[in-house]
Amino acid sequence: MITIQFQNKDEMDFLYFLLKKSKQTMIQVQKSYNGLVIQIDNEKREQGLLIIHKHLKQLVMNKKRVVWCKRVIQEKFFFKDEEEQTQIIDILFSILDGKRKDLPIDVNHEQEERKIDQALKEVLSSNRTFSFDAFVMFRLRPYLENLAPYIETAIDEYKMEQDYQAFIHYLRNFLSGRKPQMKKVYIVHDDGFTFFNEQKQMMKRSELNKRIDRKLLSDHPVYVDSITIAPLISIAPEKIYLFTDHPEFGIIQTLKNIFEEKIYIQSLEAISNYSLTNN
Repeated sequence: MITIQFQNKDEMDFLYFLLKKSKQTMIQVQKSYNGLVIQIDNEKREQGLLIIHKHLKQLVMNKKRVVWCKRVIQEKFFFKDEEEQTQIIDILFSILDGKRKDLPIDVNHEQEERKIDQALKEVLSSNRTFSFDAFVMFRLRPYLENLAPYIETAIDEYKMEQDYQAFIHYLRNFLSGRKPQMKKVYIVHDDGFTFFNEQKQMMKRSELNKRIDRKLLSDHPVYVDSITIAPLISIAPEKIYLFTDHPEFGIIQTLKNIFEEKIYIQSLEAISNYSLTNN
């Protein structure tokens, strides 16, 4: 028999639900006034301990870790809004899951998770009664504290994303107030961006520069790309046909976010259907 004591009823109920949901006959779980009492079939004790281990880890990763991170985000970085905290934690978990390869931070979360597994294995094999909160405080505190640099990186990413969304919003508003100078613009992305007008003739860089509304560059000199974004927004075409073999390219994603349904992206191979000329 193993008794796990809890200070937080929600955490106790979470583990109770997971253990009940598993429907494994080698364990029987009951609630006491301050914890869970788990009976394990002696003949299948190792299997039973593995099930308890698995669900205790889910409790740590899905509940306790989130509470810890929210506390750090609020107390150390002063983000009080719950929605902001949730967005930062979502970014944090995407970093820990290895989904943000472009960030300059070394993520070795699998090794950290193995420390949790080892701590759980030890506490379950050596204790018949233990406090979950004491276990987290004394055995998992190093793991939780090691999340700090990842939290800081997630906050930096969150701030950048907020700045980017504000930038996109500004450009959309700027665009909505402009009269189109052309109905169509064709752009070829291949070692740079080449513009073609609605007559399908190549536009020289000097012509594009003359069309740029200087207010764009003065309001957002750091963000607005004067080669692609500024001339395109200044022209404000009704339709944009963009040919590229790299639609995931950063600036192309930005153009999609700005122009939305006005931009049509095709492969470079499709250029042959449009009779573009360099004359």
